Amino acid sequence: MAHCPIGQLDDLRDLLEAIRNWPGVHEPRRGIFYLRRTPFLHFHINREGRRWADARVGRSWGTEIEIPFRATAARRSRFLREVQRRYQATAKASGLP
Repeated sequence: MAHCPIGQLDDLRDLLEAIRNWPGVHEPRRGIFYLRRTPFLHFHINREGRRWADARVGRSWGTEIEIPFRATAARRSRFLREVQRRYQATAKASGLP
């Protein structure tokens, strides 16, 4: 499954900016995030327009996280909380404080 084109992430600009500011996170390509040298978060979209994120949780990939277009503020907030929870687990597994 191909990654989501960056233009299809424009509605998530504020969420992506928040993630960019987490310790140890870098974005070698727009919309593809690493924690140190470990792939951490990226996005997909299918032909039907369903969009989701893959995010690592600890040392393995967790289940898909749905993040539809035109997501409500509550849905966006839940998405960011879930990614942050996974970030914390992955950071701990990677030895980050």
